[in-house]
Amino acid sequence: MKIKEMPKIKVRNQVALSPLLHKGGMHETEKPRAQHRRNRQDTKQQLKKGFW
Repeated sequence: MKIKEMPKIKVRNQVALSPLLHKGGMHETEKPRAQHRRNRQDTKQQLKKGFW
C-alpha cells in the first residue's frame, strides 16, 4: 500500500508568520535607529518607576 504525499498547506498571509512583526518586534519598515531610541525610552521609564 502506497502512502500518498500530503498536500502542503498554503498560508494566506506569509508576512503574518514573520517573527519581526510579532508583538515587541521591529517592523520591517521601521528604522533600527528608531527602534533603538524607543528601547532606550522604555528603559528610562522603567528605571524612573523603580524604587532605588
